[in-house]
Amino acid sequence: VLDIYNNNLTGPLPAEVSELPNLRHLHLGGNFFTGVIPPVFGRWEFLEYLAVSGNELGGPIPPGLGNLTRLRQLYLGYFNNFEGGIPPEIGGLSELVRLDMANCGLTGEIPPELSNLQNLDTLFLQVNGLSGSLPVVLGRLRSLKSMDLSNNALTGEIPSSFADLQNLTLISLSNNRLSGPLPPSIGNLTGLQKLLLNQNQFSGRIPPEIGRLQQLSRWISAAIGFPAR
Repeated sequence: VLDIYNNNLTGPLPAEVSELPNLRHLHLGGNFFTGVIPPVFGRWEFLEYLAVSGNELGGPIPPGLGNLTRLRQLYLGYFNNFEGGIPPEIGGLSELVRLDMANCGLTGEIPPELSNLQNLDTLFLQVNGLSGSLPVVLGRLRSLKSMDLSNNALTGEIPSSFADLQNLTLISLSNNRLSGPLPPSIGNLTGLQKLLLNQNQFSGRIPPEIGRLQQLSRWISAAIGFPAR
């Protein structure tokens, strides 16, 4: 374990830590590191936890991170400003449980390869510049409990495949450019506690199937611009 979270460290990320072959936990977040994520960070055989969030990093996210096949938690977001999008190789992290890439300058589309993360329970991609439609194949993430894709530039409709995400308790799609009707299949997500769809371009009526969501902490109409009761 190497944890130097929340200090005032500066300069580039130390590539030398890649020479620690048995490292399982590396937390470099909450500092003032600059530059890029060293490509050698993709060489650890046993790493399960990697956090470089809350720094001032840039450049592209190295595709080699997809080689960290034992990784369970990956935190890259907050105050970093990466160039480009999410490497599709991230979809190769078959053991990943938490993926947090929020607020770090991402652009491009959400790669469909993320649907391979069958153990994922948390997907945070909010506050980026992601565009394109919501990948239908994200409906394969059956372990997912929290998904926040808010504050991007996503377009199109909510895929009906999202009804297969039976373990979801939080879904936030607010502040995008989504449109079309709300799918009645949302009513199948009976464990939902928060459903946030505000600041989009949805049309039509609220489907009556919303009434099945007995765990919601507030009525869905409050989240899409209609007055709550």
